[in-house]
Amino acid sequence: MDYHGQKLSENLFYYIIILFGSIGWIYGYILQDFTYVFYSWSVGVAISIVLCVPDWPIYNRHPIKWLESIPDRDESDDEGETKKNK
Repeated sequence: MDYHGQKLSENLFYYIIILFGSIGWIYGYILQDFTYVFYSWSVGVAISIVLCVPDWPIYNRHPIKWLESIPDRDESDDEGETKKNK
């Protein structure tokens, strides 16, 4: 997951939780029952876990370009010593 994907995943998580919590709060307020708020929020959490936790391909649209590795110093020292010994 790249940095843009992390931001997308986090924003998606927040929006889903807020949306389901708000809908549940309104529905629970109308029916005067707090359990509907909890049920709605729980469904929102479950959906956001399925959408945000796995590394879906939508989160890898901007791959990170890594630098080339630097050779170990021990390998280059060994080559220099063999040249000196010859």
